[in-house]
Amino acid sequence: MNINIPDYVNSALLALENAGHQGFIVGGCVRDALMGKKPADWDVCTSAKPEQIKDAFSGYKTIDIGMKHGTVAVLTSGGSVEITTYRIDGEYLDNRHPQKVVFTDDLTEDLARRDFTMNAIAYHPKDGLRDPFDGQKAIANRLIRCVGEPVKRFEEDSLRILRGLRFASVLGFQIEKGSAEAMRQCAERIRKVSAERINVELSKLILGSSADKVLQEFGDIIKIAAPGLRAVSVCHAPKKLPVRLAMLFPEKTEAALRQLKYDNHTIKTAAVVAGLLREAPPEGGFAVKKLLYRHGEEISRMYFETLGRLPELEEILQSGQCYSVGQLAVNGRDLIAAGIEPGKAIGESLEYLLQAVMKGKVENDKEQLLQIVLKEAFSLPQKY
Repeated sequence: MNINIPDYVNSALLALENAGHQGFIVGGCVRDALMGKKPADWDVCTSAKPEQIKDAFSGYKTIDIGMKHGTVAVLTSGGSVEITTYRIDGEYLDNRHPQKVVFTDDLTEDLARRDFTMNAIAYHPKDGLRDPFDGQKAIANRLIRCVGEPVKRFEEDSLRILRGLRFASVLGFQIEKGSAEAMRQCAERIRKVSAERINVELSKLILGSSADKVLQEFGDIIKIAAPGLRAVSVCHAPKKLPVRLAMLFPEKTEAALRQLKYDNHTIKTAAVVAGLLREAPPEGGFAVKKLLYRHGEEISRMYFETLGRLPELEEILQSGQCYSVGQLAVNGRDLIAAGIEPGKAIGESLEYLLQAVMKGKVENDKEQLLQIVLKEAFSLPQKY
């Protein structure tokens, strides 16, 4: 099989070859290409040692992004390529990173340290595929299978458990029985993974096409990584992160997401959506406009899409119906010109007029609104 490799990646392979070294594309880019998907990133593994990589690309800008582990980024006009020396990982002491690595000239030894067989495939345009662990077979059978002994793989790096679940959700693959059993056996180790890494994997997992299946089968494991999560169905909800988080963390949403190091916008949005989902849905045009007034268009869209009522909201938005002070046909200057005292009364008057327009008591027409201001003698606006 031939994989269509971008020119700048091919050039990187050729530069390594011209310098007397092996070079293969490897990992997720090969997996994606075999599945007919366009890889987002291209990673290269090589027999060259880190300093030899830099020598082979002396005419390019290079960045030492992981010299200890043998990784050098090469910046080309076509894009960046991460090139890593073949290596054997030493003992893992922190459940995430090897204490040391040993560089090797053997591609198979490098592939043997990887997480899943589907990610342990290398390719070169001349040499074809190198697949010592039957990764192609796993892809064909839509299986996620560990390379080597599953328990050892997860004891080395606990994040691999969540990566496996994320792949199952995003790719729609089944987790092989032995690997699934090892995940459960090693599940408690997930507690040692940083919140930031859990955040990344969880976010991708819950937005995957098979999120419901994974949540149902492995919710017990995911809850260890994300305390407070409820493994409910999210397949009917829009693929928007705040919405899915709101559904999975319906109680104490803000606290749970802050613990997982989500950004403030995601936390606040998810918390508001979770609150709305606990309330009775709005009924009638005024209630919908009131929700728009209070929460704005972004959150209202998420909420109504979750309810399956987005067309109802779209009708209000597209018809230009008024739901904010800024949409009123009058502004503060108009009210001052009409004789309203500057200050607090201006804001209160605009709010009063907005509620009248939203309830359909008056058209959003400048002349009509000014007539109401002049006609009505009120000290405080009607509450809403």
